[in-house]
Amino acid sequence: MKKIYLLLLVLIAGFGLIACQTEEGTPGITETEIIIGNTAATSGLFAGVGIPFNLAMQVVFDDYNATHEGRDIVFKHYDDGFDGAQGLAYTKKLVEEDNVFALVGHFGTNTVNATMDYLLETGVPMVYGVTGVNSLFYENQVGNNILSVQPIYRTEGRMMVARALHESIFGANSDAKLGAEDNIVVLYSDDDAGQSIKLGITDEVASAGIGARVTYLPFSAATASAVASVAMALDPEVYLLSSNQAPATAMATALRIAESTVPVLSSYVNGASVFTPAMLDAVTPLPYKVYANAWVDISDATGAAPTATQIGGDGTLTGWAFPDFTYLAGFTAEYWDTFVHDMNSSDRVDGDTTAKSLWANAYAIAGYIAAKTFVTLLDRVDLDTVTWESFIAAAEATPIDLPMCGSVDWSNGNRTGLSMLAVNELLYTPTISFKKLIGLEGIETVRAK
Repeated sequence: MKKIYLLLLVLIAGFGLIACQTEEGTPGITETEIIIGNTAATSGLFAGVGIPFNLAMQVVFDDYNATHEGRDIVFKHYDDGFDGAQGLAYTKKLVEEDNVFALVGHFGTNTVNATMDYLLETGVPMVYGVTGVNSLFYENQVGNNILSVQPIYRTEGRMMVARALHESIFGANSDAKLGAEDNIVVLYSDDDAGQSIKLGITDEVASAGIGARVTYLPFSAATASAVASVAMALDPEVYLLSSNQAPATAMATALRIAESTVPVLSSYVNGASVFTPAMLDAVTPLPYKVYANAWVDISDATGAAPTATQIGGDGTLTGWAFPDFTYLAGFTAEYWDTFVHDMNSSDRVDGDTTAKSLWANAYAIAGYIAAKTFVTLLDRVDLDTVTWESFIAAAEATPIDLPMCGSVDWSNGNRTGLSMLAVNELLYTPTISFKKLIGLEGIETVRAK
């Protein structure tokens, strides 16, 4: 009898807690604030990604607060050092102690993988995962609280194979398609990112019926040199680099040292980090051609390069309001009129990094798009009555047009992120940079070439 009485007390207490939460309203929405947050690496090896990403998000939130009446966005952040366990602990703190309305810019493969079960269990909206790892991939799940934007690695892997087979850039002298007998070597890091991209590669290899022509070689940073030698002995026509960040840098360096001349097609992540002057020999070009996927379209072949007087010693623009949008070589008017303008107009600072200096930073562009996605969704809902469920329903209602990268469509429970990809090529003149070679296309368009 005592046990039954105690059970009734527990149930009554539980119902009281639920009633209290209902009376308090939706987490993170107060009379004056919209509280959101993320946990991201802003120190250590990945600070060069996390700091620009968060700074750009804050620039967008500052603009929202200055131009919208009513509630202001309050952005809370914890530095997880790119550690999944820390990321999970801080994510729980954001949800359970800080009572955020949403996680925006949920950062990095390690933290995303470590927190996915928790996010799905709690139902807190997650807008923009800063990774393409396959744990973000869902189809036909209406009401799912994971609102991905960046392309998912599995989709990217499929596209890499389609590009290798159907584009006239990997064949003899890089001006023809691969021949029917030409081999492909997949160099994949045996980690989450490498395996995620490889899964899409194997999908498309099976679909195209070319399994006999494809060899898969796992590697790590420690084994990159030895694996590069094995790969070269296979005499492929193209390498698909299924890897990101440090392992990809190790393999790119190993291929350079081995004097490989086989072209490399890699992930969009590596188009901004791996093949940079810090890793490359800025005087002597790589012995092989480099292509990388891209999902942000900011390139334009017209226009002259900025002059020394237009760029200050700290890398900031000394006066962004030039009459000709094309003065910045390779950049579109949209890029110049939105992202560049907003970053160069902000006084935001994080340590030694200013928002003004990030006008050409790829990670800042990603943060900018993440924040723009969130504020666009805010404009779709009534903040006096919004719930997590109504916010997600508003996200699924119609596609969202995003700056510099097309649109994302979450309707019918689609959670595969952006599916249109371009191809950029590494060039050495006038500076070392990636320039658009092929515009944004879907995989069916590529297969039909």
